[in-house]
Amino acid sequence: MARRNIWLALVLGWLVPGLGHFYVRRPLHGALYALCICGLYAAGVALARGTAVNWDIHPWYFACQLWAGPITIGLEFLRGPEAINLGESIGILEHQTGVVWAAVAGVLNLVTLAELFRRHSEPEAPGPADTMRNPAQEAA
Repeated sequence: MARRNIWLALVLGWLVPGLGHFYVRRPLHGALYALCICGLYAAGVALARGTAVNWDIHPWYFACQLWAGPITIGLEFLRGPEAINLGESIGILEHQTGVVWAAVAGVLNLVTLAELFRRHSEPEAPGPADTMRNPAQEAA
């Protein structure tokens, strides 16, 4: 089987979490990552009622959210210039929780992209699942 272009896989994985894994023929990983990352990101945005992505108020969180894909840029433009009335239209705790969840989704996608790159550069190296195996059981 021919090796796939890792740079294309990484770009695809950034555009849509999990898509890079599908491209390199790791569909179970791709499906799991897509479900977890997209679900966490969507839950954060929904919990914060669309206020989770905001460059003006949370630039560092926004930088983390960018790793979840270009949807972050789209949501920033859709948000518009009006201010968020925290405490009036949405609770501060809901807003902050949504911001953090969306940022964690972005960082998780960065981790999956790093894992994808590591698997490509060192295909024979043990992965996380390999370290869970008991050598004594495998020898028997």
